[in-house]
Amino acid sequence: MALLGWIVSSGCALAGTARPDAPPPASAIDVDRAVAALQRAETHFDEGAYETASAQADSLYDSWQDRASLGALADRALWLGGRSLEAQGLPGPAADRYEQLLGRSRTGSLHDQALDRFVRVLADTGREPEAVSTVLENPNNLGLDGFEAYRQWVSALSIERLRGFAATYGPETAEASVVHTQLAQLLMAEGSVDEGRRVAQGVLSGRAADEEREIAELLSTVDANLNQTSAKIGAILPLTGELAGIGELLREGMELAIDGYRRARPDGYDIELVILDDRSNPETTAELVAELESEGVVAILGPLRSESFAAAARARRNPRLPIISPTATEIQSPASATYSLYDLRTRELDVAVDLARWTVGDLGLRRVAILEPIGGGTATAVSQFASAVAGAGGEIVARATYDPSLTTYREPIEALARAQPDVVFAPAPVAQVVLSLAPQLFYYGLHAAVILGSEAWADPVVLRRLESFAADYRVVGLWLDRVTPGTRWQRFVADYERTYRKSLRDNVLPGLAYDAAALTIAALEGGRVPIPAAIDAFLASGPVVEGVTGSLRPDPETSTVRRTTHVRMLLGGALAEVDRSALLNWLAEAREAPPPFEREPLER
Repeated sequence: MALLGWIVSSGCALAGTARPDAPPPASAIDVDRAVAALQRAETHFDEGAYETASAQADSLYDSWQDRASLGALADRALWLGGRSLEAQGLPGPAADRYEQLLGRSRTGSLHDQALDRFVRVLADTGREPEAVSTVLENPNNLGLDGFEAYRQWVSALSIERLRGFAATYGPETAEASVVHTQLAQLLMAEGSVDEGRRVAQGVLSGRAADEEREIAELLSTVDANLNQTSAKIGAILPLTGELAGIGELLREGMELAIDGYRRARPDGYDIELVILDDRSNPETTAELVAELESEGVVAILGPLRSESFAAAARARRNPRLPIISPTATEIQSPASATYSLYDLRTRELDVAVDLARWTVGDLGLRRVAILEPIGGGTATAVSQFASAVAGAGGEIVARATYDPSLTTYREPIEALARAQPDVVFAPAPVAQVVLSLAPQLFYYGLHAAVILGSEAWADPVVLRRLESFAADYRVVGLWLDRVTPGTRWQRFVADYERTYRKSLRDNVLPGLAYDAAALTIAALEGGRVPIPAAIDAFLASGPVVEGVTGSLRPDPETSTVRRTTHVRMLLGGALAEVDRSALLNWLAEAREAPPPFEREPLER
């Protein structure tokens, strides 16, 4: 009855101010029936019958929208219709209902609720500019959670869109100050330091929230030539729990990179590494990201696992806060300002494609055969290799498979030999398979072809144990050359072992962590301003940063860090730079020589 009394009193008040030509006021019994009809529709919503609820709500609104005495009920019908459509996964039509409601109701709790839902639905459908525009037109209506979401929408806007909003809405309100602060950051990121500083100073004259005021204070004092400026880099690592050992190796690599920067650039940024322990539990990721954002970090290194890496990207308030994982082996879904240095698919495919292009383009050999291991996890890489050969103008003259669990591969090798290829791509899953496969390639007819191998062919065990007739002049493609003396990797190993007084052996994890930190530091220097937007802009610009695991090229489209493939030649039990002339001369001599196992004619 309380609801009925409120509706009746509202209806009477509205009726008393109706225009002379307005419909006559409804009787009390009409309002009573209207309330009952709306309650039935709301019951359907509560029971999960959203389609029925939205249909009833629309019907009631159509009947009531022009009746002044039922105006409040018509508003509630719109509200119910919007929520029912949202529940059905129809945010576009839901936004239409909320927008109608906002046009009818300018104040009150229902207006505030509709505004909150309207802007959220707009953002959910990729209409962030409309959501931001609506908030700017209706300041002081967002709650704490809504304001946090609003900051994310603003962060997704282009600099051109932000300029338009800033020209229309001065920085006087808290909502407008978010726009002006983001614009100042992007101006700084693109190198317009003076203009960015002026915009930031304007924010300080308005009613900015604490977060925007803190950023504006930093930006307003930035000089075009930065000297000693502090910056915090966050990290999420497993320092306790089952993965603590891995976390310790990653921490050591990161600290080694930062210490090296301090020695090389004593007048550079004063970098503080803020490490949080996820206790080997991926469910802590969101809260740790929030804690690091509250610390004001300019980037986050980690987390370790692929699922945690994806969760960290989703948990950010600022979608331009870079997250760089040294170890995520799988990109579940590319996201802005996120990069993995160890994505398995990227490493394998890049090497396969680069090796194919090198074979046809640089080496000039076009007749290519493929010997593929069954179940070796190389199917996609082999497919990409074949496509790249064709794309470069080569020809796949034969393909065969072999079972790595067997000890003899005579049949598939002889099948390839009959096609007389110039080159054979023969990836192997592990070093032990290479030791068995490589001599058989020679024995069974492929002694006069250039053999291309996978990473397992460059394993130290292979280099030590494989005889020269089956190893020399074999070619491998590597994402990281850990064997050749004098490489950046070899220098890193020496530095690591000298610093931490322990052997690194063949462990790549500290090197990946080192490069994640080095990439962030390079972006900090290149962006010139210690803010996430500037670092993100630098990483997205396509820089090449020399790391210990290769030449690093951030790829924002795939959320990966790509590397230039190292093409090496096995020679004398070691890896060497490929000498094209020497390799082609070897091939010519092998073709001219008689088959190594050709039988001598029997004497009579």
